[in-house]
Amino acid sequence: MAFKLFKNGDELYDQGNELIKRGEFSKARNVLQKSIDKEGGVNDVAAVQVALIDMMGNLDQPERYANLLQKLKALSATEFDFGLTHVARDPLITETELTYRKIGLMNQRSKKTDLKAVSSNLQVLAQDFQEKIGNDHLIIQEIFNNDTTVTGLTEFFNLMAVSYEALSDAVVWENPPQAAEYEQIAMGYRQQNGQSGSANDARVKAYSNTCRCWLCNRTASGEGIHFYSAPADISPALANESSDNGTNKNRAQDNKHIYICRACYSAVSNRADEISYGYHQKAMAEMRAMEARLQAEINSLQRQISMIRVN
Repeated sequence: MAFKLFKNGDELYDQGNELIKRGEFSKARNVLQKSIDKEGGVNDVAAVQVALIDMMGNLDQPERYANLLQKLKALSATEFDFGLTHVARDPLITETELTYRKIGLMNQRSKKTDLKAVSSNLQVLAQDFQEKIGNDHLIIQEIFNNDTTVTGLTEFFNLMAVSYEALSDAVVWENPPQAAEYEQIAMGYRQQNGQSGSANDARVKAYSNTCRCWLCNRTASGEGIHFYSAPADISPALANESSDNGTNKNRAQDNKHIYICRACYSAVSNRADEISYGYHQKAMAEMRAMEARLQAEINSLQRQISMIRVN
């Protein structure tokens, strides 16, 4: 019986599929690529399988989805297997297109530019996930994360929440109460998606909070944005002359913090930085002067030692 040294394309294709089933994706990719080069098996299916393997660990990279989409659209078969998962081509095309759009919008969201347009586009995308995928789970999440809980509907709730969070960020500088309303809506979507919405709730409370600046007496809304809580030593007499309730409050109820508007807070912080920088420069100058004196003394000692050696 003759020993077969080299495998043909069809054998490589079959071997690649077996390796995928065993979870040996790196080896499978190399074998499938060789199968494609030798025109073995079903080339367009192998190309899709390679594109899927390339997505491992890169599910947030838009170029990976663009590559997969290109291979899927060139696929003649309407169904194929990826390991033990049977995949329908058209639903995966839809999911890949939507996820590609999602990554692009989330990247724009993170840059916090043109947030109102980003919010509008996120809501359109959310509707597309709901209408085109609905209660079906996402195939890519099943393949790579063994997770069948992520569906078109859960993506709808998630993206709607993100869209209102983007709107909140867009208006919080000019209108904190409006930002709080958007965060309230976002929290509702997150809770419908089985999440606590605690981060949204914290922002609702912060953006709805109004105080009177301890320093300038100006009214400000939006804690952490337009005013800050600063630790302070508040004596009983000062506490009696101040307030810790309502929109007129200028200190916290613990009598250990005062409220300062952003303008006063930044002015004090900037001045503190200037003073600190001045002390730093003075200390550095004194250190350099000391180093110069020490170096001069070292040089003097070296000269004396040299003279002693000569004599």
